[in-house]
Amino acid sequence: MTTPAPQEDQWLMQPRWVPALRAGIGLLLAGSAVAALVLVRPWRAPALALILAWLALGIFLVWASRFERSGTRLEADAITVVEGRRPRRLTREDILDLRGEPPQAPWRLQAVLRDGRTVTLLGVPPGELERLRRWHSGV
Repeated sequence: MTTPAPQEDQWLMQPRWVPALRAGIGLLLAGSAVAALVLVRPWRAPALALILAWLALGIFLVWASRFERSGTRLEADAITVVEGRRPRRLTREDILDLRGEPPQAPWRLQAVLRDGRTVTLLGVPPGELERLRRWHSGV
């Protein structure tokens, strides 16, 4: 007999290992650019520009991978939506309604706030809408 999978309380926009992989690729790019700067002599302007662009791409990948933790977390008293480095905590009192987006984008869920603004619940599959509605109603 199989046991049902535990319900997740956190949904991420991408798997946890993707930012680490991207940072690793960035380190390889930066390391190979530094090695190319050391090994390639005499420097010519086009080659130097290409190597520096390669180095900049590697540094950017490492820098950008630090902020890729976007997703939604369901807690006992709130829903926390993290966009990059900005967490936004939404309590039951803040949320007026939970709904799916229009038919042209059925893969997203939104929280309608009391002031009329909407917040997209990042990474939450549409199948979790009823569970989130039960959480919102306190059942």
